[in-house]
Amino acid sequence: MKRLINILIIAFVLGLAGPAAADDTGLPDLDAAAEPTIKTMDDGIVSLQKGSFKAALHARIQGWGGWVGDHANLDKGDLMQEPGFRLRRARFGVGGNLLETVTYSLEMNLFDDERGGGPLYEAWIDWTPTHFGGATIGVTKYPFMKSDIMSSRFLPHLDRALGTFAMSPPNAMGFVLHSSPWKDKLTIEMGLFNGLRRNEHFWKGYDGVGVSLGNRFEDLSIAGRLDLAPLGPLSRGMGDPGHTRDLRFAVGGSGFYNMGKTISTWGASGYAHLKARGVHLFAEFTQDHAEPQKQPTTVGTMSVDATRRVFNASLGYVFVKNMLGLAVRGEWIDGNTDVDNEEDQWLIGGTLTWYALGDYLKFQVEYMHRTELHGASVDNDWAIFGAQLHF
Repeated sequence: MKRLINILIIAFVLGLAGPAAADDTGLPDLDAAAEPTIKTMDDGIVSLQKGSFKAALHARIQGWGGWVGDHANLDKGDLMQEPGFRLRRARFGVGGNLLETVTYSLEMNLFDDERGGGPLYEAWIDWTPTHFGGATIGVTKYPFMKSDIMSSRFLPHLDRALGTFAMSPPNAMGFVLHSSPWKDKLTIEMGLFNGLRRNEHFWKGYDGVGVSLGNRFEDLSIAGRLDLAPLGPLSRGMGDPGHTRDLRFAVGGSGFYNMGKTISTWGASGYAHLKARGVHLFAEFTQDHAEPQKQPTTVGTMSVDATRRVFNASLGYVFVKNMLGLAVRGEWIDGNTDVDNEEDQWLIGGTLTWYALGDYLKFQVEYMHRTELHGASVDNDWAIFGAQLHF
């Protein structure tokens, strides 16, 4: 891992010092007459561009510190298990264009990601010759829950809603066809991925299966989604720190079917999203159903059918443009519709965000209250301070 990071850094620095001619590298001469230009901030730490070729380094550091209840448990979805500090994300990557119609991205977690099966976060190549159609291959976002597809870099909260981690499959290796027949307003995606491994425990979501050895223990999964923004595209992220001048809203839905050898799973999700002059409203409902396909032979495998449902909603306002915002979030979780227990719960809380340098440098304070609807009452509220540096 360390060696790979060093190689990437050295290669990029050498590129800045003196980019080789196209003929020397074996790459096509993208624009022999163009001088390389270097850009910063919007494209990453440093962005090198020569003709249609572009490479930008980017990084992200996100850390938390604060208080959690006496019964907080990472295995039950809590952000931290004990009062103290946590490094939530540390990522490093490179992305850009090879040609005008070919883009790429390679991003890694600088510590092992248990959920994703390794330090690799994404690695994909996309070819989009026209807005009517394109294709992506590699490790990329699984096109299911909007709450998961949205980058956590641009959230008005510390992290995604808790139910998202349990219900949405992680980044996966596959092939996606995408089209925007109504340019910038309607997007359709269909994807075929390696099979998913559903964990029987709600909060553990999907087990990491790795990508380098391909499909070994599962069959395939298919997913599709549709997103409609009739008044024009929304600015990135859930909140509206830039104060969108005109009303923008989007609605969409998605579904997937996982042809697991041991457990088959189908899921459906729908959302609505609105932004206008610093105000945002986001809501999403998701349900999935899992069925064992054969008598389990290993411990930790589901033995009966199970249906799960979650709903989350966020409402916020940025009082001072690109400076200070407040958002509240509510969440309802039913970990198994056939069983009444502590997994059935409400969450309600709020997040105060200071955008010191937009989303590139921001500080957040969040309090969240969790209420178990059945079973024992658990002391698992949290009050956490977070800081993010992204460039």
